[in-house]
Amino acid sequence: MPQELAQRLQPYYSAFKVSQRILLSGHSHQAWPDVAKQGMLDCFTDAATHIDDKWVAAFSKAEQVRDFYRGLLGEPNAQIALGASTHELILRFLSDLDGFKHPGAKPIKIITTDGEFHSLRRQLHRLQSVNVEIVSVPVAPSDTLAERIINQLDKHTDAVMLSAVFFETSEIFVDIGQVATAAASLDIPCLVDAYHALNVVPFDLQQWQLNSAFVVAGGYKYCQAGEGNCMLRIPADYQGSPVITGWYAEFDVLNQAAGQVKFGPGQAAFAGSTYDPCSHYRAAAVFTFFVEQDLTAEVLRRHSQQQVGYLWQGIASMPKLAGRLALPRHALVNNGGFLSLTTDHADAWVNALGRQGILADSRGSQLRLGPAPYVSQAQLDKALEHIEALSHAPLSE
Repeated sequence: MPQELAQRLQPYYSAFKVSQRILLSGHSHQAWPDVAKQGMLDCFTDAATHIDDKWVAAFSKAEQVRDFYRGLLGEPNAQIALGASTHELILRFLSDLDGFKHPGAKPIKIITTDGEFHSLRRQLHRLQSVNVEIVSVPVAPSDTLAERIINQLDKHTDAVMLSAVFFETSEIFVDIGQVATAAASLDIPCLVDAYHALNVVPFDLQQWQLNSAFVVAGGYKYCQAGEGNCMLRIPADYQGSPVITGWYAEFDVLNQAAGQVKFGPGQAAFAGSTYDPCSHYRAAAVFTFFVEQDLTAEVLRRHSQQQVGYLWQGIASMPKLAGRLALPRHALVNNGGFLSLTTDHADAWVNALGRQGILADSRGSQLRLGPAPYVSQAQLDKALEHIEALSHAPLSE
């Protein structure tokens, strides 16, 4: 039960005071377990002890991070490049497209949706201003989204880039595998943003029909690993040569002559450059904790569905909220890790809840409530009580 899991876990998150605050911000930034601090201290100790030789230990931590992500993807030998942000990794992906490597050969065309996160949305919109054709397919109605995207694919398409779970509505794109399969049949690279799926919605690539896809995600949200722990999964047997390339991509190229720019296989081709390894020490400690606590993606999914469903049912039972907070139109089973409520006053709701010690956030007209494994049922009840009380009074910005 959610209450039992939260009570067991809360003592491990004492620094973030999860028992004293109602953190419904788990879809944005989950609390770190206390072991994260020890991971960061270990990073300092290794740097002080080994100086430049610290990179042996640091690369070992990086491989632990890759292995955790490989487990979540159901691909033990997955080729995974790491980066500080998904934006950094998206740039490497974009720079590997033929249209960018051979400018002027033909216009560049990228297909996406109007429901993408800011890192992708902003970058693609900026590319529009330099004569890149961006086809933005409306997410709604979601039951025809895959078909409408596939209808846009043609021999002129350079890439299709879209989300597994939409960051505003929390709706799972259940037919995304159909798009990836169609793109693969036309030799069109498909990049899937799985940030709102990884570690809260089981994301086995085989089951999602995404073996041919590039996948970006990270540890800031449901993996509790904090900043700097993003990943790009490269399809098996894919050989890239991105224009944006860091010097780490030379590690596996032993016969590169001066002036040459060669690329190692798989993940090596998308490697970056010198980075702060503290993020990987922190993540490795957290991921070890997840294993020790048996916090598998399946366990976390069941728990999340119970929590989101509890909030969903609680709000649905409040008559005075009927005209103020609109519940999702999709089914709970097709919902990601947070509850998204539609209102013209989303920011006002966030501020009002914040004054009651309840952390939530908004995106446009969506009020987002994101529980986490350490949030107890008693805390959810308290949040619902405050939401009901606020339904009786006018909201101020």
